[in-house]
Amino acid sequence: MIGTRMSQGTRSEDGDIPVTMSTEDVVNKIGAKPSPKFLLLVVGLMSFQIMKAMVAYFPNFGGYLPYKEWRCVAGSQDCYGRVNDFVFQGNNTWPKEDMIELENRCTITLGELDAGESTLFLHGGSGRDIGSIKIQQQLNNLVITVSSSTSYDPVTLKAVRTDTGPLTCTLQFTGSKTLEDSSTLICGDVIFELDSENEVVHFLKDAVQTVKFLSAEGVDYYLLECPDKDQYNKNNLCGNSSIKGLIRDTDFSWYTNGRSTFAIDWNLYCGGEVLRSILGSVFFGGAILGTFIGGNLFDLFGRKTGALVGYGMVTIATLAASFAPSIWFMFVCRFLQGAGVYIGATGVFVLLLEYTALRFRIQANIGVQLTFGIGYLINTFFAYFIKDWHWLVAVDGILFVLSIIPLLLLPDSPRFYLVNKRDEERARKSLKWLAKINGSDFDVDTIRLSDLESANDQKDVEEPGFLETMRDFLKYKELLVQLLIQMWLWLVAGFLYYGFSFSWNELGENIYISYMFAALGEILAYLGMGFPIKYLGRRVSIMGFYLAASITFLVALLPFKLSSSFSLEQLSCLLGSMFVSAAFCAIYLYSAELAPTSHRGKVLGYSSFAARIGSFCGPQAALLFSWSKAGTLVLFTVISASAGILCYRLPDTKDVPTPSTAAEVQRRKDEKVNGRREAGATYENKCAT
Repeated sequence: MIGTRMSQGTRSEDGDIPVTMSTEDVVNKIGAKPSPKFLLLVVGLMSFQIMKAMVAYFPNFGGYLPYKEWRCVAGSQDCYGRVNDFVFQGNNTWPKEDMIELENRCTITLGELDAGESTLFLHGGSGRDIGSIKIQQQLNNLVITVSSSTSYDPVTLKAVRTDTGPLTCTLQFTGSKTLEDSSTLICGDVIFELDSENEVVHFLKDAVQTVKFLSAEGVDYYLLECPDKDQYNKNNLCGNSSIKGLIRDTDFSWYTNGRSTFAIDWNLYCGGEVLRSILGSVFFGGAILGTFIGGNLFDLFGRKTGALVGYGMVTIATLAASFAPSIWFMFVCRFLQGAGVYIGATGVFVLLLEYTALRFRIQANIGVQLTFGIGYLINTFFAYFIKDWHWLVAVDGILFVLSIIPLLLLPDSPRFYLVNKRDEERARKSLKWLAKINGSDFDVDTIRLSDLESANDQKDVEEPGFLETMRDFLKYKELLVQLLIQMWLWLVAGFLYYGFSFSWNELGENIYISYMFAALGEILAYLGMGFPIKYLGRRVSIMGFYLAASITFLVALLPFKLSSSFSLEQLSCLLGSMFVSAAFCAIYLYSAELAPTSHRGKVLGYSSFAARIGSFCGPQAALLFSWSKAGTLVLFTVISASAGILCYRLPDTKDVPTPSTAAEVQRRKDEKVNGRREAGATYENKCAT
């Protein structure tokens, strides 16, 4: 029967009968000590996951909405009237080693400058020197010397004061109180309008875009005035039932520090953000189609062929997306990207799993998911440094082309050739290739592949077709029950995972920092999940991940601030997303081990199909969070707990051989049930006695 295990010493006395082993046992023996070449090829295959993450999360950065990064246009009374409250900060003393943090909308007043000379130092991020403003009083003359640390020679401005009292100077940075695109320096009764075309103005206009800190010498105190951040929000910009919205370029202009975003290019704000949210879901709509098609491609034409179809589709769609002229064209590209990505990714995963020895499957599974988390992190860095969204998506397409190379170097799965196609010759060639790349001297020709016994018993029967394999889900009830539970686990994981992945801008102040921490948390989750999966088993670990996530979502409801910029809600959501990431990673391995070889492509395909339904709904969580964070977290708690409870019904796969057929799945369940009945009967007899 398929799946029969015989040791390598099982021979007749004359040695004429070859050793009988399954293809899985052969792979386990050949891959017991993987070579550097094989590991390098595995890493190359996993690189697809990096690009998968970069394409999936592109809208988070290429189409972000900076609702707190806009300015009023000079002369717009409607706009200026909504943004007129300032937060005042002050200090009676200002030690020269102290640095004051500010934003480019702020105004700073320096009080009681020294009679001789005072200097204001400008600093950028990490305290780097940008330049300085030196203020000298010589009788009634006032001399201002502006110096740049990089670009310009010092420039001197001179004026005559009529006021002889203590000197106070005020510097209004670009877009501060007047909300205009100019800077002003006022010292006593002298006003320097820095709006003429000279080097001083060029320097200051450049400097105020990057200045983050100020320090000074010869200043007794300061007064810092910055507009209230909460005023630069969606309600002021878009209006509500009582006030009308502001008009772009007439009342306000976006300030993105040179970054482009298609959300602004295509006016996807003030209600249009729903289209942006749908854009994230469209990707997973394509993934639903891709996983459905892929499940059949992998079982009919092979894992490698199916993956290549996905690779080609996503590469073309991604390169086309970099030229998208409208949101509707981007919808089409995102749909094709989703279909191609999940055909390719699922095919590569199944192929990789069937080429990996059982003892290394946990590590291989973690490696696949880990590279996705790394892609998440790389995408954040790319988005920070690549300011044009067209180039951001074009780079992904170029990298996809390079990721195809490792897939072209290996043959298709031997288990596919033997079980699905009943092609012994090509199956042996695949096993020989695996032995060669791993430097193994195992002679594949000396063994008899036990998987062929079923084919020999049915040599006059045609290869199982689509309808025949689908009928197995009705014929063998346990196969159907396991599939339905797995589909729910995948759906919940997809919804929760992408619910957070597209919502961190709603849960943090800085989009890049929020996503960086989320990516690092995901990587830590993948690195840490190996221990419980290996020693506690798949089922117990996955149950624990889901139930722990549900608890963290409940804790996130507590209104507690850990610091001025970090809340218990953010920390709990980060921990919850880590548990969800661990569960999502683990169910890939769990489902692959539960599914019989004859139906593995379909089981993984349909499970991934369910995950894509959850993933399709996940990006809408960003809208749910904006409407009600508490309600969204309660929803997350309930569905996460339900997945953990249902997981208890499935069998564990730790140290259990992978089933080959649907009949074997049913047989194992029946044996377990009968064993319980016998144990129960024995117990009852003992009690009666």
